[in-house]
Amino acid sequence: MFGHISGVEVGATFTSKAALAEAGVHILRQAGIHGDHELGAFSICLSKGYEDNVDRGNTITYVGSGGQDDDGKQISDQSPDTPANKALFISSTTRRPVRVVRGANDDNAYSPGHGYRYDGLYVVDEAKMVDGKKGFKMCTFTLKRMVRRRYQ
Repeated sequence: MFGHISGVEVGATFTSKAALAEAGVHILRQAGIHGDHELGAFSICLSKGYEDNVDRGNTITYVGSGGQDDDGKQISDQSPDTPANKALFISSTTRRPVRVVRGANDDNAYSPGHGYRYDGLYVVDEAKMVDGKKGFKMCTFTLKRMVRRRYQ
């Protein structure tokens, strides 16, 4: 489902990924990208997963999934063809809204102090492959906050 979840206000906080899933905001309890490889991404969860993520509040540079070992160390290139990454590439074309959730992260001024927070709708403005900080090819997505009008 694209867009806001009925009954969940922007700024709503959740104690866990299970609570996010129960509310329907981000239903995957592990993965950071929820979507469909043909329709696009429904939601992302921004947390400590990738060092190449850059959060500027209204603009996010979000790194796709894959290429990490069990300890979270980047050991190989990401693929634009995995279902999760493909969903975000599709969203850059369709421009459908993506729900953004931020998880607690001491290194990010825009993150909540604990738990998770629903931070509204963003559009994938750009999607490309870039060389990451460790030299591996990374699926990189620029998301921009959608302006919410009073009557929406």
